[in-house]
Amino acid sequence: MTKNQKAKYGQPELLKDILQRELHGKKFRLECGHHVTFNEVLGNNITIYNGKELRIICAQCGY
Repeated sequence: MTKNQKAKYGQPELLKDILQRELHGKKFRLECGHHVTFNEVLGNNITIYNGKELRIICAQCGY
């Protein structure tokens, strides 16, 4: 990867800030049928499969 290509990528903190700001306390049903509540102590972890279409499931079903 060239320096110019590398410079196009944001820092992980930026992604974390976006997710926390936009998803804090929101509840969703995942494609596997389980549920997630963001920023909750007992919320499920999620796995996001990136490709032509996103696929979002709980980490337990991702194994």
